[in-house]
Formats: sequence, C-alpha cells, structure tokens
Amino acid sequence: MRAARRFEPAPADVKGATVLVVDDERAWRAILETDLRLLGYEVVTAADAGAALELASTAKPALAIVDLMLPEPVDGRELVRRLRARGDQVPVVFYSARGTLLKEDGPDAPAFFSKAANRADLYSSLPDLIRRGARPVV
Repeated sequence: MRAARRFEPAPADVKGATVLVVDDERAWRAILETDLRLLGYEVVTAADAGAALELASTAKPALAIVDLMLPEPVDGRELVRRLRARGDQVPVVFYSARGTLLKEDGPDAPAFFSKAANRADLYSSLPDLIRRGARPVV
C-alpha cells in the first residue's frame, strides 16, 4: 500500500498562477478553490461552460480544472473543444466523479483525475501542467 500523498504548496515558479475551476456543484468549486488558494494559486470559478468561456477570456488562466459532466448542452469535453476552436490552449484537467474515463491522446490532451481519488494527486500534477502550457514571454 502506498502512503497517501501530502498537499504541497505551489513551487515558486508557478505560485500565483491563475487556475480556472469549472464545476456545476458548488461544494466542489468551494473545496477546490479553498485548497488551491491555500497552496498558493489564484483561483477563478465557473458553474457552467458559458461562464467558463467568459472567464477564460478575461482571467487568462494558466490551467483549467473542468468537471467532465457539466450540465447540457455543453459538457466538459465540448467546453474544451470550444476553447481550442477559438485558439485558447490552456492546459486542462478533467476532474470527474465518473468511474471510468476515456483517455485522449496528443500533447494537448486533458489529464484525468477522479473525484474519488486523493486530491493531493491532482494538485501535485498542476505545476508540470502549468509549465508545459506556459508561453514564452517576448
């Protein structure tokens, strides 16, 4: 049995990065927002895809954590398709209560984490995902 991973603060190079949390369940938005702020991230939240698209334009997040099962008509996958269609390449993590997740391939494919798993596993992946999505400053 592996020891439970601990919550670790954001490394200095990603501390203060903005994370967009998109979940229709207020409790999950609050849990993730609280944890992420304590770890050193800035956080903006949205309850649906429409609000998420607007926030992604204004807040310019370094990463998005998206519930796969957002309410119709725009679920998490469609939200990501719409972000990509308008040229927004923000790294995405699907965070879902769904038991089995279909993996997508490619360098821009979203990562997947289950809400049933230890959130520390999700949080430990964020720095590398943010770094991979960072654009060079000119």
